[in-house]
Amino acid sequence: MNLSKNQIVMLSIGGVALVASLAFGYLAFSAYSAKSEASENAERDSSAVRSLLGAAISPDASSVAAVNKNRDALAGWTEAAVSAASAGDRALATDVNEAAFKQKLVDEARALSELPGGVNGKIVKPDFAFGFPDFVTGDKLPEKEKLPQLQRQWADIRTMVETLQACGIVELVRIEPTLVKQPTVAEQQPKETKKKKRKKKADEEAKPAYTEERYAIDFRAKPAALVKVVNALATSQRFIVVESLDFTRESDMIGKALGEGDKRGADAEQQSSRPRRRRRGAEQAEFGADAAATDAAAEADKGVVNDPDKEEPFLAKAVVLTYDFGSAAQASGGETAGAEDAKENKEEEE
Repeated sequence: MNLSKNQIVMLSIGGVALVASLAFGYLAFSAYSAKSEASENAERDSSAVRSLLGAAISPDASSVAAVNKNRDALAGWTEAAVSAASAGDRALATDVNEAAFKQKLVDEARALSELPGGVNGKIVKPDFAFGFPDFVTGDKLPEKEKLPQLQRQWADIRTMVETLQACGIVELVRIEPTLVKQPTVAEQQPKETKKKKRKKKADEEAKPAYTEERYAIDFRAKPAALVKVVNALATSQRFIVVESLDFTRESDMIGKALGEGDKRGADAEQQSSRPRRRRRGAEQAEFGADAAATDAAAEADKGVVNDPDKEEPFLAKAVVLTYDFGSAAQASGGETAGAEDAKENKEEEE
């Protein structure tokens, strides 16, 4: 096919025009897309600004200063609270062996058994094991890997026994540690991102934020001593929480004075001997009613005299939790609980 010169020129002009049209269309589409995106961004930013302006805290320098001040106050309060809560943390001995710890338990348990109380002048009955029968009265040795926990538990028990005795309880019936699951840092802290969790997973599983121990305590105490015990545990330097407390009294002097005990005994006796007394019951019914009315009137005239000092003590059953945040071990820099005990004994001798 042969094209003339004019045709070639026209085709060239048409091709250039087509390319120019395509380029212009692309530029126009790009400009429209950019404009739409800019418009959306502007609308989003405008909405965010309107939201901030309508918030309770205005976005200005004074608000930033107030937030920073509150943050510093919260940080200071947190530091003071942690310091107060961890004031009773215990430094554990790292150089103690199984035999030495068992001997320590036996010696200190013997000393605690001599504390004055209401059981023949002592606070506990003979051969009281203070929650560790295998080690105090038995012949077993503690496991080496459990020595840190056993040291902490024994120190807590010794502190609570001395506190109870100082409050004037009559008898310590039972005190022993009970099983409790130790939470990890991951369980105690708010949830974090998966990336942070993977990075800290090993450390979190190995080191809990605090150590919790639970103890069951049964003791006999008069009302005034019972109140002193609750207050002493609540204000102890050691972080102690009374999880539960139940107390009962086996007998009631007022109830006895009003004849409730005699009435219950008479009812029981009447039920057991009813077949034998059925025939003569009818004969004595009228006389018994008159006698009961006379006794009740005499008792009402005489009144009831009660001496609180002669009341039977309450039997209290408590579950107590202690928390250790590990600050004593970090601050001591290797100082052991054995060294602290030796220091205390030296001060007492002086």
